[in-house]
Amino acid sequence: MILYRHIIKEHLFPFLYSLLILVFIFVMNYAIQILDQIISRGLDAAVVLEVFVINLGWMIALAIPMAILTATLMAFGRMSADNEILAIKASGLSLQHLLTPVIAASIVMAVLVVFFNNLILPDANHRTANLMSDIARKKPAAFIEPGVLIKDFENYAIYVGDAEGRTGKLKDIKVFSDQPGEDPTTTVADSGRVKQTPGGEYLQLTLYSGETHSISSDNPDQYFVARFDKQTSFIQNVDSRLRRTSSSYRGDREKSAQMMLNDIEEYRKARKNYVVSLNNSLDSLSAGISRLDSLSQVHAPADSLGQTDSITTLAQWAEAVNATSRRKTESLKREKIEIDRIARRVHNQDLQIARYLVEVHKKYAIPVACIVFVLIGAPLGIMARRGGLTVGASYSVLFFILYWAFLIQGENLADRLAINPFTAMWTGNILIGSCGVYLILRMVRETKFIDFSGIFIFLEKVTSKVTGSSRRAGKHVSVGISRLPFRIGSQFVGILPLYVIRTFATFTLGFFAAIVIIFTVVDYVSNSKRFTNIPIGEVVRFYWYYLPWIVQMVFPIVMLLATMFAIGQMAKHSELTAIKAAGRSIRRATIPLLLLGMVLAFGSFYIGERILPTANTKRSTLLEEMNQMRSQQSKGSYRRRDFHRNFYYFGNQNTIYGFEEFRTHPLKTRNVWRETFENNRIVERIQAESAVYEDSTWQFVNGTRRVIQEGGSEEMAFDSLTDNVLRASPEEMVVKIKSPEEMSYWELQDYIDKSRRRGENVDKYQADLFFKIAYPFMNIIVILLGISVTARAGRGGGSLLFGLGLLLVFSYWIISRFGLTLGKNGHISPQLGAWLGNILFLTLGLLLYRKVDR
Repeated sequence: MILYRHIIKEHLFPFLYSLLILVFIFVMNYAIQILDQIISRGLDAAVVLEVFVINLGWMIALAIPMAILTATLMAFGRMSADNEILAIKASGLSLQHLLTPVIAASIVMAVLVVFFNNLILPDANHRTANLMSDIARKKPAAFIEPGVLIKDFENYAIYVGDAEGRTGKLKDIKVFSDQPGEDPTTTVADSGRVKQTPGGEYLQLTLYSGETHSISSDNPDQYFVARFDKQTSFIQNVDSRLRRTSSSYRGDREKSAQMMLNDIEEYRKARKNYVVSLNNSLDSLSAGISRLDSLSQVHAPADSLGQTDSITTLAQWAEAVNATSRRKTESLKREKIEIDRIARRVHNQDLQIARYLVEVHKKYAIPVACIVFVLIGAPLGIMARRGGLTVGASYSVLFFILYWAFLIQGENLADRLAINPFTAMWTGNILIGSCGVYLILRMVRETKFIDFSGIFIFLEKVTSKVTGSSRRAGKHVSVGISRLPFRIGSQFVGILPLYVIRTFATFTLGFFAAIVIIFTVVDYVSNSKRFTNIPIGEVVRFYWYYLPWIVQMVFPIVMLLATMFAIGQMAKHSELTAIKAAGRSIRRATIPLLLLGMVLAFGSFYIGERILPTANTKRSTLLEEMNQMRSQQSKGSYRRRDFHRNFYYFGNQNTIYGFEEFRTHPLKTRNVWRETFENNRIVERIQAESAVYEDSTWQFVNGTRRVIQEGGSEEMAFDSLTDNVLRASPEEMVVKIKSPEEMSYWELQDYIDKSRRRGENVDKYQADLFFKIAYPFMNIIVILLGISVTARAGRGGGSLLFGLGLLLVFSYWIISRFGLTLGKNGHISPQLGAWLGNILFLTLGLLLYRKVDR
């Protein structure tokens, strides 16, 4: 029992670490997709937290088998590397005894996951579906923000130059109204005040010292100006409440296995009835065809023939025969249409049955993978004779990809009825389990899984032939060549700094490979439907363009984990103690890592400015092409077209344009106006039927120009009038940002200027702009955190502090993304939102770094 407890204990912490890392990757992938969407709707923090908590169900269910595989590899690999396996064999126990506690634990875990998949996960998925549906229907709260054209209120657009949030006072106000059945108006005022009515159903807008301009919809020549000292209006407020609903409908992933089996039984009964109807219709069609084998079997009515020897009678007979033949043919066509309809229903029942059976088998196949991964992880870890992250990450990623490839592709094939659901869901378990049994047999025979000795022997032979020396001398030469870079580097930076950097780099490369591959697989699992019927080459090309973004995203995570593992390994082997004994401080010894972090920060910024925008643009274009492939559209027939109603655009600070309709490619505008303001008054208004853009110049077509003064107004009609303010092209006016990552820092800054001219809220773009600078600095801060947390652990207490380190990286990433989203949606300033995570964790890192040598 002592041995069994020791083995289980060796698996426990690697399992928890692996589970946390995998769940974090799932959370990160999910947060990137929905965080901005849910926060932009003005949800409370509790609701946002609820979204992530209830989604943890499916993340944990998928992560547990993989965490078991990683833990098994790491635990048995470490025991083998520390000669514990050899000691167990020397005590007379066979290697099979090592598997007993782990397999027993995996069986218990598999049973728990089965119950979890059937009792907890369906309800969690159902609650998620209801909550996300409620969030999608919720409208974000409307805020009166200075310098932003607010179009959230129905039939109103409001612009204020300045606003006091606590008092509700407004200055420099412009209100554009287009109520159905009323004349469109523009109201300008020097100041005002806004407040909600009791219950919040309406906004009470009180304006002071202003004027209202309107044009009659029936007679455009009638122009009205009304000046006022005080004007009060009520505008219907946006209903921004989150209304909870509880739909009883459940999708396939919102049901337990028993629920789906009951549904399958109903589908099978319906299918049986459709098959009976189909057979009856086929029999009827067959009989109808046999009655219409030849024209000679078709007889015309006798009373329609009359005399049989005249040409007229022959024509009547032929017409009667044709009419009878047409009636019977039409009857057969209707029967065929009915048969096709019934056949489609039978096929749909088969698709539903297959889809539900796939989900039923999946609820049991994934838990059984816990046992399968133990069968393959234990012998791999023991035979590799190495422990730790290298073994765990490399082999885990390999079998993780293999297993999910079988699972995903099997589900796609089963959903198309190409293979049966059992084969689709269990093939991966069967094949990997067979490999595990085979490896266990090799483990019993004490055979290495991979033997690299042949490679080294080959290198020794080549070296001896090149140098003309013996194989022994060749071995020394080859070893010397392999150590040459280290010796050269030590001459420039020193042995200790180079050793620290080399250890850090080794873990960095391993983590990068593992996390990037796992992130890619997780993304493919989460979005597999978008690759339906897409050639595999296009999918590979998509992820090739996606790779720079993934690398940029996981860069800080890898830096922190690599730092913690590198410093942790040095602490475990008493190397930190030796450094202190030699009179060197740990802070001084780790300065190379901080300097390397600065270099990596500049490298991250370079990737974000030079490589990432181009790659993201190509990925976005390829994704559009994939969408067209699925909808069977040719690539050349697609062209982006922007269409807007009631479109506003600021030509400059005192000039605004309005378009009732605005479309590009080809350009089409209707009912265009331009108003020029001076000291909170409208001094000029141009109204035109349309506007055209030629030779970098806008022309108003068929309209009226009014110059408005204190004593009246001057009116001039025109066929064509050149605009001298607006210089932006139609494409520049409506250009939309698909993703901030598609633009460099300077391109995004230019886009912000253009968006501000349209009166849009640019906080979200400014937050992204500041984040482009803040994000690379995360690489320095996480290295500082990694050194501070891990170095203090020493040889004892490592598990607790390492767990704290993992919590730090999770918290850092979540707070940084959460702060960015809050800044993008105006809840805090864009600068603070972009730098919030850096500020908090840099402060924490510096406080901990001061105590590293204590």
